[in-house]
Amino acid sequence: MRELNPKIFLEVYRNRTLDFFRFPGNYGDSLIWHGTKILLSSLDISEQYVDISSPKYNNILLIDGGGNLVDYYSDVREFLIKKPSLYDEVIVLPHTIFGEKQIEALNNVSSKLTIFCREKISAEFLSDKLTDNEIYLWHDCAFYNQFSLVPPGEGTLNVFRLDKESVLETLPEPNMDLSCQGYATKPLDKLIDALQRYEQINTDRLHIAICAALLGRQVRLFPNSYYKNKAVYDYSLKRFPNVSFIEKFNHKEYA
Repeated sequence: MRELNPKIFLEVYRNRTLDFFRFPGNYGDSLIWHGTKILLSSLDISEQYVDISSPKYNNILLIDGGGNLVDYYSDVREFLIKKPSLYDEVIVLPHTIFGEKQIEALNNVSSKLTIFCREKISAEFLSDKLTDNEIYLWHDCAFYNQFSLVPPGEGTLNVFRLDKESVLETLPEPNMDLSCQGYATKPLDKLIDALQRYEQINTDRLHIAICAALLGRQVRLFPNSYYKNKAVYDYSLKRFPNVSFIEKFNHKEYA
């Protein structure tokens, strides 16, 4: 699977305005969005935000990156189903993608379609299923963020999810699901402030792990309900010496 930095791919659109679909989300999605803003600003690309009821303003559509093209969620899929031929070109920024519903929707898009996958499992899944589309591998747009390193805090913070992607039968105590305290475009200052107070972060929230890694904290990342966390760890987070992937949460060891 070919790697390609979206910054190189999007260079041809420098100084242009592109339609941009941003689906709802949490603090993790805000980390992606802020990274995406850094990427687009570096190319002087402006966004015209659209939703499922919007008309087309420009001929090119960008779809923000993340984990929305999976069976748990439907925002991107429903947008593509409703508007399969509206744009000349559709570009999906680094995403995790699985499920036959997504394949059906993507194969039904008649626009020129370019998809960036943020890990290898999704890229391999698409390469076997999609026809006549460009598929590239690149890191989650959250990694375009850069944060100032500050001295480590003290103690351990547990940030485990409370939703359908959780695999824990019992949550550790105390636990603070910081992702639920944000939304897809919320400023990052409160998230950064919360994470940098601690020395170690235990989490099954992918973007809590990414943010904490970029802040230089010790991170223990645990599985979610499908392959996303492990796949992004293997492709992107493994290179951080301060990040480890732990297959199973041991309350005595990590609480």
